[in-house]
Amino acid sequence: MVRRYYRHGYLPIREDDCSYVWQIPAEKRCEWVIKTEDCNTDSVIQYTEVLFCTFRSENTFLFSLGLIFLILWLLYLFLMLGSTADDFFCPSLAVIASIMQLSDSIAGVTILAFGNGAPDIFTSLVSASEEGIIMFTELIGAGVFVTTMIAGSIAVVKPFRVPLKLLMRDACFYMMSICWISYVVNDEIVYIWEAVSLILCYGLFIATVILMQMHETREEKLKTRIPNVSDPNILRTYLANKDIASIPRISTRKRAFGLRTKLDVAVATELQSEQIRGNLSLPEEPEEIEDPNRPKGLFKEFLYDINPISKDDWTSANWVFKIILIIRSPVMLLLQLFIPLVNTTATMRGWSKLLNCFQLCMTPTFALFLLNVWHTHFGPVSIIPIFLGTGTVIGVIVFLTTDKDRIPKYHNVFAFLGFLTAMMMVYLIAGEVVAVLQCVGYAFSISDAMLGITLLAWGNSVGDMISNLAIAKRGFPRMGYAACFGGPMFNTLLGLGLTYGRAAVNYPNLYTKMRMSDMAPGCIAFLLCSLLVTIIYLNITGAIARRSYGYTLYCIYFSFMMIQFLSEFKVIHPLGTDHRPTED
Repeated sequence: MVRRYYRHGYLPIREDDCSYVWQIPAEKRCEWVIKTEDCNTDSVIQYTEVLFCTFRSENTFLFSLGLIFLILWLLYLFLMLGSTADDFFCPSLAVIASIMQLSDSIAGVTILAFGNGAPDIFTSLVSASEEGIIMFTELIGAGVFVTTMIAGSIAVVKPFRVPLKLLMRDACFYMMSICWISYVVNDEIVYIWEAVSLILCYGLFIATVILMQMHETREEKLKTRIPNVSDPNILRTYLANKDIASIPRISTRKRAFGLRTKLDVAVATELQSEQIRGNLSLPEEPEEIEDPNRPKGLFKEFLYDINPISKDDWTSANWVFKIILIIRSPVMLLLQLFIPLVNTTATMRGWSKLLNCFQLCMTPTFALFLLNVWHTHFGPVSIIPIFLGTGTVIGVIVFLTTDKDRIPKYHNVFAFLGFLTAMMMVYLIAGEVVAVLQCVGYAFSISDAMLGITLLAWGNSVGDMISNLAIAKRGFPRMGYAACFGGPMFNTLLGLGLTYGRAAVNYPNLYTKMRMSDMAPGCIAFLLCSLLVTIIYLNITGAIARRSYGYTLYCIYFSFMMIQFLSEFKVIHPLGTDHRPTED
């Protein structure tokens, strides 16, 4: 009879499962990990092999030191993931939305939602079917965290009035989506049509947003018609003051990169939306703004732009953010060197002649390493010199045909190149995050579900919490609050739909089997509970999000985490499980 061992979460451990490593004698664990296929991942570093072979589990102190390094590296990966998404994804996507002439509502639920949800989307895409538990519980668990902790924190920091019609739309769509997802995964088999239906659900939401926007625009036009008055003096006063009103403008950044890049772009986008909705006009500004503090000369300007810690960020940051600036400076130097960025809130829109030309030369080759195809050959010729030579020729042409102090007409093309490169970088980092989480699960015998609910959900959402609270403090609580519903719904529907759809097409019967944790029903139940409480509370209070609303959401999340932790350590049964003994 085959012996089965159990870890937290009530999932059995097979002998070919990497978690079985603790049943192997200590002196043979390294060799066993190397030979076991389940311990090998597609990540750059084989973390389980490093942990059990370099730090040796038979030495308790050395092994504990290895676990500490592993957790610190996981935190650093989360910092890299958030920095790449915030500093490179969001500005580029805002430019792309402007180029495609998308309205603010459509851009918000498609391109910009993808920018904000990039960590969740890519961690779900890099998860194979074997890690489906991590991916599923992370998306649902992150939804609970965002709709309770982040939404509640915004209300506690700055109470505000919620646009009730928009909230009802987003919350109801989110609830219906979660109900449909629970039906789809109930039998632990996902057919291709079911995966596609998840994507279509989000398409239906987009269509609803567009229709509501069209209706509101038509209503606004009716309200702003010239009044029919008999007194010509009143009419002249109306016409004279109709376009005088202006809205506050966000200050121009000296560099395209910085600690609050995502925040500035988000606020600038919201101000532009208010201008469009309110028929407000902004005073004309010069096409190019000269920064007196910017060094003169190509090479000095290059060094100024690749400096990972700007003087403005350093002087305005408290000691916590100064530590973050220092810690993330190595990876930011790498990203700034190889990822082009167009930032509408920066001086010269982020144009830096020598840096941008260098990126044209080197970024295509850098992408080969991100995609892990650098060893490919075209006949006898390696692909590396082909891409390096082509990029160098383009870079030299751009260098000879552009001016240092004038933005080229095709500067927006850099936004597309930056978007693609940042997307590949986020995908690579997300793969490392999932691999480290698996290794941590093997080492501590923690279930995949608990890893998804806690470490992965927190790591992918803490950046959104910081930025949304900062947006609320700057006077835009509605903007930060709206992101608490549209973002998680986007991540969940597209993350699950794309992941299961990609897995299903690889099988002849066009379906994929998935593993479900006993914790999944509890996650779904608490997510629906948080959304239902939000709807009831705001309808009772007349759509005013008070501090008591935030404290109520806090209580929901703390109850959720307490039940999950008690379930993980077998103190209680997970929600939604059948406790009755099976009949033989």
